Amino acid sequence: CTRGGLRVCIAWLVLHIKAVWLAISEKFAIYTAWCSCAVMQSLQMRCSIGIGSSRHPIARPCSRTSTVRVCAFQRNARRAKYDAEKSKERTSNCLVITVAADGSDAWRLEPVFELLRDGAVGIIPTDTLPALVAPLEDRDAVARLYGAKQLDPKKPLSILVRNFQDVAHYTGGFPAPQPGQPNWFNVMKKLLPGPYTVILPASKNLPSQCVDFMKGKNIHRKSVGVRLPDNPVTQAVLEGAGMALLCTSVHTEDGELSPGTEVPDVGSMLEQYAGKSVEFVVDIGPHVATQSSIIDMTGDEPEVIREGLGDVSPFL
Repeated sequence: CTRGGLRVCIAWLVLHIKAVWLAISEKFAIYTAWCSCAVMQSLQMRCSIGIGSSRHPIARPCSRTSTVRVCAFQRNARRAKYDAEKSKERTSNCLVITVAADGSDAWRLEPVFELLRDGAVGIIPTDTLPALVAPLEDRDAVARLYGAKQLDPKKPLSILVRNFQDVAHYTGGFPAPQPGQPNWFNVMKKLLPGPYTVILPASKNLPSQCVDFMKGKNIHRKSVGVRLPDNPVTQAVLEGAGMALLCTSVHTEDGELSPGTEVPDVGSMLEQYAGKSVEFVVDIGPHVATQSSIIDMTGDEPEVIREGLGDVSPFL
């Protein structure tokens, strides 16, 4: 092979390599554009969860309340500034998702699961009154929950749990069987899920409720009210988010629960909690508002604190 022929061969090889590289680059660009289009379509579908979903603009808060900033007093300044900016962005809109009361279209709740995992505060239905909820183990979310209702940080709130495993994790369990008394664990297994708030000794796994905002001290609890609601939508939210939730009831406008009183509608709840860090509302339509029966089981014998929807005869 002559020197001139070798140069021709090398030039031919270089041209072919460039042609192959250009073809690969073009196909890669087409594939990247297709992927971007698919992702955008997916995001658009998830932002519009069918006919029952919408976003309602609410008042944009100037900043988180001072109590929330105190909860973050141990964080550095850059982190605190980032959290404040993130809070402003996330609370500018409230996601409203309407689902069937029987939970048959619980797939619509996927955005709620993600919001809760991200530390959101929202409103969900239960088998009694709607509940304002926040992730139990997210300290900032708990602070925002207290701020939304302007609650005294020392006020104990109940928790919504998925199952009896959660009950065993966050509490010391039910009273030990005494002579002449039923096995209270077996009794509760028959009644739950149901419209009961059961007060049990708190275990060491229960996070501190929040902090004393003025002193920055943790508030430890000796007992906790536990709810395992008999509502398919509530259970879908708990299971989908994969966590227990701290909760407080959303009361009716006049605070009274006369027979036939309905739960507040979405418009009323948005008006009540506008600009108060509520990021989503799950709506199942109008239904009668009721209260749970409260049973104190921190002693040797159960004590009925309040008679509500749940049958209290087993404890009398």
